[in-house]
Amino acid sequence: MHEPLVTQFKTTDPEQARELIAVAYRDNRLLVRGTVENYRFEHNRCDLGDVHFDFLHNTLTTEVAVQPLGRMVLLRVLDGVLEIDDGLSDRRFGPGDVFVGPHPGQDYRTRLHGARLQITGLDLSLITGADPAQDGGAIERLSYEPVSQEKARRWHRTVEYVTGLFAGPEQENGPLVLGAAGRLVAAMALDTFTAGTGEEYPCDRRDAVPDTVRRGIAFLEANPDLDLGVADIARACRVSVRALQLAFRRHLDTTPMAYLRQVRLDRARAELGNAVEGTTVTSVAAKWGFLDGSRFSAQYRAAFGESPSQTLRRP
Repeated sequence: MHEPLVTQFKTTDPEQARELIAVAYRDNRLLVRGTVENYRFEHNRCDLGDVHFDFLHNTLTTEVAVQPLGRMVLLRVLDGVLEIDDGLSDRRFGPGDVFVGPHPGQDYRTRLHGARLQITGLDLSLITGADPAQDGGAIERLSYEPVSQEKARRWHRTVEYVTGLFAGPEQENGPLVLGAAGRLVAAMALDTFTAGTGEEYPCDRRDAVPDTVRRGIAFLEANPDLDLGVADIARACRVSVRALQLAFRRHLDTTPMAYLRQVRLDRARAELGNAVEGTTVTSVAAKWGFLDGSRFSAQYRAAFGESPSQTLRRP
């Protein structure tokens, strides 16, 4: 994950559109049908590295042959019609449909009929990190039909929330914030677009012993400034994700990520209490991985009985 890179592109020239698609989506052929004088193409992207959010508007009917993307692509049709033919099926989608694009390893053809699309691309490492026990199996559990209206709404709210975090020019975008945003999108993608619960691990209950909790606490106390997900903590403890979660729930009545949040709140409080000139609540919250300022304040007050700004102002 890296600092947001925002690009905006408009053209009436199909050749320029082809060149952009070649870079953004590994296109090898683009064909526009209709009167070229009426052609309009628009592409906006917010690129965070392992995840990108695109808006694409393409007038007329355009056919694109695309090589395997090697990433998970999730689409929402805002207007027009989109068709995807991967050699196995020919799918057609219209306004309101939210669905998975082609398999990451499959080349395909797509036809856009005056389409306006919201596109989210995820690096496969994000998916593996969010579902490590599956060892890549989540990709094979993708459901390629449009999701339910409720899931579509939840996905739309997630995309709007995350893109909104990076919309302002003065937003704090530290590595913990970026990492948390990537994991949020990956987790919601797994919940929205895959079927089944995955494999159970019968050894997990045997692994859930106090030693696991002690190793987890030591690791989190020593590394709260790292961009950590539950898979990273499990690897450090040498157990499965399920075993780690069971151990923390059984012995601490919490989750590993909730414990990490409390550690970061403690560090944020210490920093606010010993602030140097120029320190702000916003900068401290971003440094310790809190995406939303109001949520940070609410969690801080719940933990310490005062607001972050009160701690900061205390002599």
